Amino acid sequence: MTLYSITALLGTGALAGLLAGFLGIGGGAVLTPLCLVIYPTLGVNGIDLIKIIFGTNMFLVTVFSISAVLKHHSNRNIEWKPVLMMGPLAVAGSFTGSWMASVSDPSILRKLFAAVLIVSSALIFREDVNSRRIEPAGKPLISRKLLPLLGFVAGTGGSLLGIGGGVIMITPLILLFRYPIEKVAGTSSSVIMFIGLAGTVSYMYYGRGMLELPGWSAGYVWWTAAIPLAIGGVLMARVGAWLNAITHQILLKRIFGILLFIIALKMFF
Repeated sequence: MTLYSITALLGTGALAGLLAGFLGIGGGAVLTPLCLVIYPTLGVNGIDLIKIIFGTNMFLVTVFSISAVLKHHSNRNIEWKPVLMMGPLAVAGSFTGSWMASVSDPSILRKLFAAVLIVSSALIFREDVNSRRIEPAGKPLISRKLLPLLGFVAGTGGSLLGIGGGVIMITPLILLFRYPIEKVAGTSSSVIMFIGLAGTVSYMYYGRGMLELPGWSAGYVWWTAAIPLAIGGVLMARVGAWLNAITHQILLKRIFGILLFIIALKMFF
């Protein structure tokens, strides 16, 4: 690897880690479009490129989320009850999603990834336009007993698309379950730790024996890229969590919606 490649990976990891801590999205939503550009310059191409990105992402979102959670916990910005409710089924969903990814057409995976981001972005902006303000935390629109189901859906979608599941969890946690937005990023990051760990193990298992994998990889997890990406992201995830604690709620919501829409357009076109 050249100095340019290492620098690019460190910078990509730093950006993903910053947004993982700031928005609680795990970082995979940012990593995927950037790695689609960077990995081919490192000689990684072929039909399994997107699966290598997703598998490596799962390791990275685990590392980023752990770093972010430590900071969110010190800021008291985590709701632990929903974490415990969602965690077990999120793990089951993560195993399911990684298996689905291993047998899916890569082009379909890309389209699904973009579609999830567009829907999430649209829901957030629709709420903002209708209310002109952030709805206060309070009585949820649907029963919080359904949180384990959200955990399973987030685990499945997050592992299937290599995004950790934050973009799937955050919108319902804000709009349907009515958790305080300042606690949503930390809560989401805590669940993502479980999703990422299960997804990492699964992608390593389902990618074993594949012929076109790059050197120094374990299944679909490519350690050559994962290590500099992780180094770049760990410290910045804590910075992102700190920024989350001092940023106005309305601004947080709008930044999240805009980011999702931009990334979705990149994936489609």
